[in-house]
Amino acid sequence: MDFYLIRAISNLHVGSGEGDFSVVDKQVQRDAKTEIPIIHASGIKGALREAMTYHADNDRIQLQKVESIFGGNPADRSKIRQGRYNFFEGQLIGLPARSSHDFFYIATCPMILESLKNSFALFGAAHKKKQQLEQLIKQASSGEFYFGKNQQEKIQLEDSWSLEYNGFDIDDSLAELFGDRIAVLGNDHFKRLVKELPIIARNYLKNGVSSNLWYEEYVPREARFITMVSREENEDYLNDFLTAQDHLVQIGANATVGYGLCSFKMIS
Repeated sequence: MDFYLIRAISNLHVGSGEGDFSVVDKQVQRDAKTEIPIIHASGIKGALREAMTYHADNDRIQLQKVESIFGGNPADRSKIRQGRYNFFEGQLIGLPARSSHDFFYIATCPMILESLKNSFALFGAAHKKKQQLEQLIKQASSGEFYFGKNQQEKIQLEDSWSLEYNGFDIDDSLAELFGDRIAVLGNDHFKRLVKELPIIARNYLKNGVSSNLWYEEYVPREARFITMVSREENEDYLNDFLTAQDHLVQIGANATVGYGLCSFKMIS
């Protein structure tokens, strides 16, 4: 089982495809139970397949690798077969939160950290990260703190949350996931943060005249997701491709206006 960190390089809109009576016309995908933003496995698989197929450029060997990973071409019914890789949904582990220092911190919460630790433990991976997560969860369980290498006495997040530094420096194993600046909020504060994602008004112009105004929700750049991919032990085609292409893949809608550019990096 390979773990990948998905980092949003630009704003990300992976649409839920569901209509409701909300003010927001186009919402992002969310977990049905927790309402935390996610990226469905089908969206990750489709984005990776499109990227690999594009870069294969009709090279027979490369196209064979694409079919080995994802299965036969769905447009050709004679080649329909299951791929040898299994893809899992992208789980949010951190959102950027505006800050009075260093512009933003990557915010998370004990519930997210516990889920991440359990995923590592379940699949027997990232032992050092699991130990660090256990320490972080233990220290954060008594309240809201921020952690990082800038030891300010207090820091203001999102215009209203004043958090105190508690002396926990994250090491390189967690910095690989969250960067150097991580804010661990209480679960309730983090829930509020994910419910109040940015919303922009978008407009369709026809002959220079506005003909359709809608509101669209997005996950801001620098958000972090974790996903998993299972594969045959001797077939590391996907990571070879991602390494060759500098790990960059476009996910979701609005590619023509710069949305959805993400980096995929295998977690060491």
